[in-house]
Amino acid sequence: MKMCYNYIRYNEIAVKSDFIAVFSDFSGGRFKLKKLSRYIKILALALSAVLTLCACSGDGASSGESSSAPDYSLDTSAKVGYVYNEEISRDNMTYMFEKSRKDIETALGLETCYVDGVAVSQFENAVKVLKNEGCSIIVSASHVFANSALSYAKKDKDVYILSYGGTASLTNLTTFRPKLYQPAFICGTVAAWNSSSHKIGIVADDLMYCSNGVVNAFILGIQQIYKERETDVEIIYAETKAQTETAVNTLEGKGCDVIFSYQSNDYCMYYCDSIGMRSIGFTNDMAYSAPKYGLVGYYLNWATFITDTVRTCINDNFMAEVYVGGFSEAFVKLTPYSAACKKETLTIADTLYDYVKKGKAKIFEGEIRDKDGLARVGAGATLDDMQVLAMDYLVYGVTYIDNIIDPVPNPTTSDLIVKKEYVS
Repeated sequence: MKMCYNYIRYNEIAVKSDFIAVFSDFSGGRFKLKKLSRYIKILALALSAVLTLCACSGDGASSGESSSAPDYSLDTSAKVGYVYNEEISRDNMTYMFEKSRKDIETALGLETCYVDGVAVSQFENAVKVLKNEGCSIIVSASHVFANSALSYAKKDKDVYILSYGGTASLTNLTTFRPKLYQPAFICGTVAAWNSSSHKIGIVADDLMYCSNGVVNAFILGIQQIYKERETDVEIIYAETKAQTETAVNTLEGKGCDVIFSYQSNDYCMYYCDSIGMRSIGFTNDMAYSAPKYGLVGYYLNWATFITDTVRTCINDNFMAEVYVGGFSEAFVKLTPYSAACKKETLTIADTLYDYVKKGKAKIFEGEIRDKDGLARVGAGATLDDMQVLAMDYLVYGVTYIDNIIDPVPNPTTSDLIVKKEYVS
């Protein structure tokens, strides 16, 4: 019997004292029961052997974490400058980049600095300001700078640029992109399993990186639990705090009891928590963003990648690449599931997570239709990362859409002051 990994609909989770049974729908069969008790014993013995080997080797460092001790063989005269589109804050996406800045200073012994609140039109001037401070390595910390970073790298070969969200590389430019649609897909199953009203709301900023891809993966995740029309999925695009509150209140009024947020900050989760609404959002610290009613968060874990790439710059063995990372590279992660989740959530979500991580679950495998019912991905076809990034439609299953983002006629610009302090 061939397992159908694309549409795994969990009908029942049975948790007993001696085994966990997962019943799933498959193409060509109804149920399959996996008894885990004897495998747990085997796993325990294998784990014991691995731990013994690790202890004998004396290497206690994890390959996924940067060393806390500086590598004194490196050239520590280099400086690294970050260009942020937003003002740095624990409440927004800059906080995920700030971890890499700390790691660079700790692991490589390099000095770092940044300019924040930079408009796209200011990118080149921001880089020049950082160069004047002695920076020869630039981290372009927003996807909105991708084209600007590429243009600048073409004409200034004296700097290395690490560009978030870009799609091309040069001899002095490497780009990196996260598969954020992977955690969004898992979050969809979490939302569906924890919704009592079968009405789920989405608050998103349509200018976020891969916005449609992330939102669509979330909707497809919902459909792992419920069929396309068994759950109402309603989406409102919002950006500011006031718009976010309006969006959440509107969705609550429509009967939504779980809110998924894809914005550059965690304010939606904070606000949901204040009104007793369960939420899922872009955060690496659920206890900070939504301690009472948050279900799970998803976040970017790129500190090790950025630190290692900076190391190649100062070792003069820089390799230009277009890096795309997901679960299997630990480039994107989920926070622990909170106590607000139903008890079966962990088993359901972790099973699907494992399939996605191993490449067994193809998130964007056809047939996929858009919200109007038009087939966009044929049966058996699968979208690659670039095709997901280029999605200009929402998938079938959305029942309400509104956009309350107002265009800003005169966006604020940065004073381009170089800073070094960390946000607390």
